[in-house]
Amino acid sequence: MKNVLIIIGKLIIGGAERVGRDIGYYADKKKYRIHYLVFEDDICAYEKELTDAGCIIHHMDPPSSGYVRYYRNLCELIKRQQIDIIHAHTMFNSGWAMLAGWQQRVPVRISHSHSIRGPEHRGFVKNLYEKTMRVMIRLFATDYVACGKGAGEWLYGKKFFEKNGTVIYNGIGLDQYIYDENERNKVREKYGLQKKFIIGHAGHFAPVKNQGFLLELMPEIIRRRPDAFLMLLGDGQNRRKFEDEAIKLGLQDKVLMTGNVKNVGAYMSAMDIFTFPSLYEGMPLALVEAQSNGLPCIISAKIPKDVYLTDLIRSLPLENSAEQWIEAITKAGRNHSEKYGERMKELGFDRNGMLQKIYELYERAE
Repeated sequence: MKNVLIIIGKLIIGGAERVGRDIGYYADKKKYRIHYLVFEDDICAYEKELTDAGCIIHHMDPPSSGYVRYYRNLCELIKRQQIDIIHAHTMFNSGWAMLAGWQQRVPVRISHSHSIRGPEHRGFVKNLYEKTMRVMIRLFATDYVACGKGAGEWLYGKKFFEKNGTVIYNGIGLDQYIYDENERNKVREKYGLQKKFIIGHAGHFAPVKNQGFLLELMPEIIRRRPDAFLMLLGDGQNRRKFEDEAIKLGLQDKVLMTGNVKNVGAYMSAMDIFTFPSLYEGMPLALVEAQSNGLPCIISAKIPKDVYLTDLIRSLPLENSAEQWIEAITKAGRNHSEKYGERMKELGFDRNGMLQKIYELYERAE
């Protein structure tokens, strides 16, 4: 049996975290003993189901708390648990894992990129750190994986990734997201939204997801379309802030923040349009899910074109574009939603295909 260490940072509900969760949850436990390294003391969303599935969770202080101490602790963990495969999803911080794995003679060392460069200013120290980590990843990883071309180019460098990298698209259990009229009616009846035009969004409440942009648009959307209603799926650090903002805008009866839900596909079936105004992304699973459900998607132009998988996508700039977003949202609507699930399967976004490619990398461990 091979010991796999998946370094994921957090086990919250999110795109990269879902991929990390699925790898361990569905792995053949006769072949692999799955360990997770997370940087949170709290018990997060996926932790219980992973431990119930036989996975082992290790908690450790993050690299930023002290790089030398983190590196020593990581080396000790690798040695103590006799790790055969390291699969790191922590972007530039993966450099430490790749070096530690090389030093401890771990045969398979996978770096996995899930994001692209954000718009925030990067000072000298941060730039230097990222350049150093990029060199370490290039030198000490055995495999350079990314969820999309843009994510690979950002972490590894364009020329290096073109020559050495592998794109493995984030996959989902597609059958859970295919449009279902019965589920649509159940969710709408649950919240008394049968006659509403539901504008949907799914994502962790963090600055990068930019949910505040949608709240700012809602008063004018409602003026033009009185039946409009905003449904936000997810949870996170900014949820309370946005709940307060909705009250200030007088939207408390026009906005629903559901928190995390297990049956995301049912909630997507209840929606009429999906919005995604992120400041940046890698390969967002929420947009794969929404397209599988046949939802028209109005998304930020900052999102890589890797996710333009169907004719459902319309991208708009975020800067000076409120009128464009309002116009696009109020005029959108579903059309032949049922056909898109099969299309996504044909494109290779089924979870089983993703996992097969990852497990093939694992099988190279001697």
